[in-house]
Amino acid sequence: MTSILFGSRAQVSTFIAKLADATGNKDGIVGNETSAKNTAPKTTWFDTNPLLFSLKQHLAVGFSKADETAQLAQFLGAFEKSAGPVTTLPRPAHVSVEDFNGFQLDKAITLVRFGRDPASVTDHVVSARGSVDGNAIAPRDVFVQRFAPQGTPSGKTIVVSPGFLEDGRNHIEQAMLLSEKGHAVVVLDHQWAGLSSSSNGGIDRGFGIARDVAAVAGWAAAEAPGTQLILLGTSMGAGAGVVGALTMNDHGRIDLEGPAMPKGVDGILQGAFFARTSSLVNKTLAAVGSVPLLRDIPLPATGMPILSGDQATLRKLAAHATTEQLTGKAQAFHASTGDLATVRTMLDGGNVPAGRIYAIHGDRDTLADHATAKEWIGLLGDKAHFASIASTSHVMGEHPVEQLHVFDALQWLDKKA
Repeated sequence: MTSILFGSRAQVSTFIAKLADATGNKDGIVGNETSAKNTAPKTTWFDTNPLLFSLKQHLAVGFSKADETAQLAQFLGAFEKSAGPVTTLPRPAHVSVEDFNGFQLDKAITLVRFGRDPASVTDHVVSARGSVDGNAIAPRDVFVQRFAPQGTPSGKTIVVSPGFLEDGRNHIEQAMLLSEKGHAVVVLDHQWAGLSSSSNGGIDRGFGIARDVAAVAGWAAAEAPGTQLILLGTSMGAGAGVVGALTMNDHGRIDLEGPAMPKGVDGILQGAFFARTSSLVNKTLAAVGSVPLLRDIPLPATGMPILSGDQATLRKLAAHATTEQLTGKAQAFHASTGDLATVRTMLDGGNVPAGRIYAIHGDRDTLADHATAKEWIGLLGDKAHFASIASTSHVMGEHPVEQLHVFDALQWLDKKA
């Protein structure tokens, strides 16, 4: 077992810290095991900035990572001996052995943290093939995880569409909360990060995001006939992803080779990205995203813009960026603009989604413009609700309080049913 490779020195060190959390206060925040749950004492830039955090973790293992690697291998072996295989999914051809080992280790740590067994969180690959509005989209193999409902099933399946530079593991806490309430949850990795193919930190176009959401939604509906499907998106995965999929699909403009996404599906949006805020950092990133060649270079996560004012949330993001080795391309700032304009023209013309939408948005969101999101949702009339909350966060799915607003959304959707 000691020959198993789990990644770089920084990755191995961070996995050790995650394992300590999973057997400690279980709040998903590394390095606070002697403190109260969901707190971030003595936080510095080396705890919250992905680049500095990774450097700190790189140095934390000392001369060699051999001892830490052996400890992680022993943990994974003992877990599988007790609970069975972490995953039954064969390693996708486009995923390296080292990255797949890291995924299995991270999943085992997560299952221990939440007291779940591998059979309750299953792994799948969905073949996303098809066009949007007559535009061919490159085929993609989309990695998804399905969280089985715990207790009495609600009859709902919630498909989670992460934001840019997020993958499914960013939404583990919210997925677990939802499944504990009896909902089935399907979380996908988008093209920019995680285990899906083409995960190189970039975006092909807005309709590519919408196509993949629709393909996963169609797969989820086919896996559970009769289920009430709901799409839950964050940031780019909410704007181009959920709103794009709902609008284009309900008006017959998505053509999938696999199972079709049902029409009239409801949606929940968290910090939906339709336009950026006008901060200096965002203006700079947008400018870089317009420079040929430079815009297509995958850069490591820098922590800019700062996505939350909550230090505990930022510590989660930094650790996640390290274990996942997240990279992003500046071209993402503009990749969905043209297709979002097409969707906006449809909404302006009254071609709105048939289902209902509940939007949650921080009034001081650091990345996605609050006023623009409110304007978009206003076009949907009484079929939609815009909930403005007092927050700077753009990643409320990882905040221990703000992630609970999803239940307000579900309650509103039930009342409107």
